[in-house]
Amino acid sequence: MAHDSSALTSKPLRGSAFSATWPGRLVVYGAVALIGLALALAPFLFPDVRSQEVAARICVFIVLVASYDLLIGYTGIVSFAHTMFFGLGAYGTAIALKTMGPGFEAILLGGGLGVAAALVLALLIGLLSLRVKAIFFAMVTLSAASVMMVLASQLSDFTGGEDGITYSIPRLFSPAFELLSDAEGKAVRLFGVPLNGKIALYYFVFISALV
Repeated sequence: MAHDSSALTSKPLRGSAFSATWPGRLVVYGAVALIGLALALAPFLFPDVRSQEVAARICVFIVLVASYDLLIGYTGIVSFAHTMFFGLGAYGTAIALKTMGPGFEAILLGGGLGVAAALVLALLIGLLSLRVKAIFFAMVTLSAASVMMVLASQLSDFTGGEDGITYSIPRLFSPAFELLSDAEGKAVRLFGVPLNGKIALYYFVFISALV
């Protein structure tokens, strides 16, 4: 069946009437700038461990939401398999860290292989699903996501199943690692917050999400 984009997709969303006006844009841009500033300074604004973990998760999900906005907001294509591709990168990195040990080469190789696997899978699913119309496209992607969820649960030797994967991170990201130390050998503090591996880990996530 030939691909019919008019039947498959809706008109791309251009935003609300409020955000289309200059005052509305200023409010939206201002809110985004405040959120970005809060995330950039999160380790110093919210020094406790739990708050930094929440801020790091926000950075991670910003990438997911931005890519989902690209798919639905600009192309109008509704997919239920989006997190499947996102998870391939996470699984690739975790598996590489477990098998290769805590090193940046494992992060780069595992993440790269996860992205490559997502690209291949997306191409295969796209060749099939973009030939159907309307709601059937969403159903095809939902079926693919369901199959991947079952595989992630059953292939426990690789994915850890329901228990997940236990792995070690590079020493640079360990809370015991001191980025800068004073004459007494203690971590240098900036605004009362010690500059240690916990700070390095957060900004690694933040900069990656920003890029």
